[in-house]
Amino acid sequence: MLFLLFNTAGAFLVPYFICLILEGIPMMYLEMAVGQFFRSGSINCWSKIHPMLRGIGVGCVCISLLLCLYYVVIIARCFLYFFNSFRAVLPFTKCVDISAASCCVKSGDAAEYYWWNDVLNASSGFDDVSNFNWKLLGCLAFAWVIVYICVFKGVESSGKAVYFTATFPYVCLIILFFRGVTLPGAGDGVLYYIKPSFERLGDGQVWLDAATQIFFSLSLGFGALVAFASYVPYKNSVGRDAMIVSIVNCGTSVFAGFVIYSILGYRQHMGIGNLEEEASGSGLAFVAISQAVSEMSAPFIWSLLFFTMLILLGLDSEFGTLEGAVTPLVIDMKLFPNVRKELVSAGFAVVLFVLGIGFCSGGGEYMIVIFDTYGMNIPVLILALSECLAIGWVFGTDNMSKAITDMQGSPPPKYITICWKYISPFLLIVIFLVTFIQNMIKAPSYNVYTGCVNATSTDIVKEVP
Repeated sequence: MLFLLFNTAGAFLVPYFICLILEGIPMMYLEMAVGQFFRSGSINCWSKIHPMLRGIGVGCVCISLLLCLYYVVIIARCFLYFFNSFRAVLPFTKCVDISAASCCVKSGDAAEYYWWNDVLNASSGFDDVSNFNWKLLGCLAFAWVIVYICVFKGVESSGKAVYFTATFPYVCLIILFFRGVTLPGAGDGVLYYIKPSFERLGDGQVWLDAATQIFFSLSLGFGALVAFASYVPYKNSVGRDAMIVSIVNCGTSVFAGFVIYSILGYRQHMGIGNLEEEASGSGLAFVAISQAVSEMSAPFIWSLLFFTMLILLGLDSEFGTLEGAVTPLVIDMKLFPNVRKELVSAGFAVVLFVLGIGFCSGGGEYMIVIFDTYGMNIPVLILALSECLAIGWVFGTDNMSKAITDMQGSPPPKYITICWKYISPFLLIVIFLVTFIQNMIKAPSYNVYTGCVNATSTDIVKEVP
């Protein structure tokens, strides 16, 4: 979910801002208010509203653990690129085999070939787990060690880690922004990014991508916000915090879009890419950007800078999500009453690491795509819808308004309570139904690595059902 923001450029920004106003800000307000008022993890908070709503908290824990399982693999890949950036010649800039028959040479894209052939060791499909990548496994273990260091003492340690992981990426973004916009062709990339594509607004997938990007970037529906808000002073201004966090977070995402598309415009200007084809998926960072950065002056510096930023952003999301899963299990359900919190966190890290080893195989990338596309989007929407219905129709917006007034001295804006009860549930139901219908019509598919399948082919991936 790192790069959904850039999936459809101008067509994406319109539904993105609509979902931010009608879903993101109201849901951020809701989850922070619930955690701050009920002073518990996600399971106990919803149980206090009604015992039958306990399933919302359990669902949040399950989906958080699922996300932690494969999201850290993406961080491991960032570490792999980061370590390779210390080489005198970046390995994703040149083809090792320079013969005319080389697939890398024929495709004309060393970065993409390096991604599929060396980083992923990609096999023929998700059911083919051969071509195990031991370097990636080492990076996965290292990534889990870093995550554990950030969360081993719970909110106390993760809160301190955020001071660095949440601020340093801004330094990287600002540097990359000024570098990116000064590159030849950057204007074409920025124009492609901000130019609306209204004909795509009827595509349910665009709206699903916008909604899920809002939920993932704001960590909505995972229980992390509820868990962290339970430690906030009771008399804190929840409305102020929710508004600031939502706007700053999504504003950063939009700003990052200018950075990304300025570099993609440069890549197209150099004749090594196409904006229409490249601006989506994990290839955005691991293929397009790695090659574009590598062609700048002092490429290893820009490569180190960019992947440091990705690592910190990934770690920030990972340990926040992990904390949102561990806290309800330890505090709400008291599953390990006689075990220290740091040992429980270590246990979860080890178990998730072992379960994630399969993602380091040749079929790992395909598994992540399937998990991410078909295993996360819909469940997050369902959990968000359940939360809206729980507050809007079970606990009641009037009761929630009284609780918020007691905490911050003033009620939430009327537009927030209307969204909780009517607008947000309606929009979530519409997006869910449109997406469900589209998935029924079109069979699920994903791209697989094929290499150059014949003497004249330049394509190294194909779409398969």
